[in-house]
Amino acid sequence: MRRDRGLLSAHVEGLRPDTRYTCRIRGPDRRQVTWVRFRTAPPDDAPLLFTVVGDSGHGGPVARAIARHIRAAHPAFLIHVGDFAYGHGSLKEMDERFFPPYRDTLRRVPLFPTPGNHDLFRRSVYRSLFAPAADGRPGDGLRYRFRWGAAAFVSLDSPDAAAGAPGLADDLAADGPAPWRIVFLHEPLYTAGHKRVVPGLRAGLEPVVEAAGVDLVLAGHQHFYERSEPSCEFVPTARVMHVTSGGGSGTQLDPVREHPNFPRAISAPHFLRVRVWPDRFEVRAVGPDGLTLDRARRVRAVDPGCRADGWPRQHRRQP
Repeated sequence: MRRDRGLLSAHVEGLRPDTRYTCRIRGPDRRQVTWVRFRTAPPDDAPLLFTVVGDSGHGGPVARAIARHIRAAHPAFLIHVGDFAYGHGSLKEMDERFFPPYRDTLRRVPLFPTPGNHDLFRRSVYRSLFAPAADGRPGDGLRYRFRWGAAAFVSLDSPDAAAGAPGLADDLAADGPAPWRIVFLHEPLYTAGHKRVVPGLRAGLEPVVEAAGVDLVLAGHQHFYERSEPSCEFVPTARVMHVTSGGGSGTQLDPVREHPNFPRAISAPHFLRVRVWPDRFEVRAVGPDGLTLDRARRVRAVDPGCRADGWPRQHRRQP
């Protein structure tokens, strides 16, 4: 059990695979405070449904509608690709903008977070809330890995990614071979959007991602939905799909622009439903009304081709 700023985290061992658990959380007086329900990961190569949301930091009715649809999808878990609460992820901002729309969802759906640039400000409580998920590994506690069904996952923070994420290939291979490899972080490696990112992000991480055989990179930061053609800028045999999902709130959406390397881009609030089987995966962008905005599928036996060049240059923000 770990205590930080009045928050408690617990490390639980001995859980059985593919089993539903309910945890009752009690206060110091032994009275029940709340409860959470979750199902543990299934055996390797089992089919998987998970959801993704990003940049939900404004909260409000659209975030609540998205959270309800996430809950209704009964996903194995939710990945949040950062910027939980604007402007600096303070305790007050998290309590007003993130937890109200997602409280009921988090009781039923496990959360795998990654920090956005707004979550890394000094006043942010992100590390206190979520870094315990990465306990036991060296570093700042922001990077972690897990295996679930037919996919191996690694969560990266953008500064680590810009440094090339040392050991990423080992992290992806640590739990044995997986049909699919997925990396998620906040700032996208490829986008036609105009927001600035950490200097050296693409040059530092994309060669590693391609060499490690990553199939899907999930990011946010740009407040829209955008799906790329597979990239192979550094490794000719690579086929990396990049999906930006930064539409977790209904305000301050960013404009999109047409680009041949991105067959679909939509400036609309949304979340992702991702289904993974051993031989294929499907990414679906879903609006706050539950309607599908875009759908893309990757099949292992079919070569989708790739784009080695023509990618928009990145706009770098000051270190």
